[in-house]
Amino acid sequence: MTMTMTNTMKSSAFSYNYAIICRVPRSFADRGVTSNPIDYQRARDEQAQLVDVLRKCSLNIIELEDDEDYKDCCCVEDCAVIIGGTALITRPGLKVRQGETKEIRRVLKNDLKLRIQEINDGSATLDGGDVLFTGKEIFVGIGKNTNEQGAQAVAEAFPEYVVVPLNMEKTKALHLKSLCSMAGRQVIAISSSQCGMEIYKQIKMQAQFSYELLKLDSDAAANMIYVNGHLIHRTRDEIPDVCWSVLDEKILNPRHHTSITELEKARVTLSSLVLLIHKEKRARKLVSNLQDQDMDRYATIKTLK
Repeated sequence: MTMTMTNTMKSSAFSYNYAIICRVPRSFADRGVTSNPIDYQRARDEQAQLVDVLRKCSLNIIELEDDEDYKDCCCVEDCAVIIGGTALITRPGLKVRQGETKEIRRVLKNDLKLRIQEINDGSATLDGGDVLFTGKEIFVGIGKNTNEQGAQAVAEAFPEYVVVPLNMEKTKALHLKSLCSMAGRQVIAISSSQCGMEIYKQIKMQAQFSYELLKLDSDAAANMIYVNGHLIHRTRDEIPDVCWSVLDEKILNPRHHTSITELEKARVTLSSLVLLIHKEKRARKLVSNLQDQDMDRYATIKTLK
């Protein structure tokens, strides 16, 4: 079912005051392969550099202890979808990762006092890296780690936004945000690879709002972090010169670059290493004109085409 709603850009969209990261565990090195082993200390150093950049973007850093039982625990983005004061705790597609959400839930609920939403459908799978919030609507990639029931859970947790599922079956990408991310308030950076163009077509067809789509000749370049008016992306050595030229021409906001060449050996992306939170100093009273009969209509997803 297609929904139409009047929904303006929230003033707090892309404005954050906290960032959660989780230290890289030693077991992360096991994610490498014999021909391309991971240097654990270098991976830790790369994460530390990213934390320095996040601080330059006016973020308070909450650093979680590493957990050797979970090799991918540093990829905190997959553990929750956070919009405003609400946090949806995900159910990662890989069962071995589902225990990673426990500590994230505790911090979001007890320390940051966010409203916690749980996924009640036992058949649902959802990775946070498959969820792209544009400030106006939410795109959810349906693929290896996230299914339609997971997208439905996003719609139920955030009924004030249209949720648009994007079919990722024809792509080889691990997550939707491996191919696209927000590069500004109404700017979506997207890879011009074959996989990226498949997502590009769907966004053009199904988006409920207009965006400037910034095509970049690299999947790595298309994954970035837009926060507090700053853009964080990969270093010049890690993305093609043509991508750097596009950013120079199109992006007017302050930019920061940081390297994740070691972390990337395990298909880690920049955005996957951070959970961004906007915590209100004072709870804001919400006023809604929705009637009870409207709720079933709004808490749903737009059907795939």
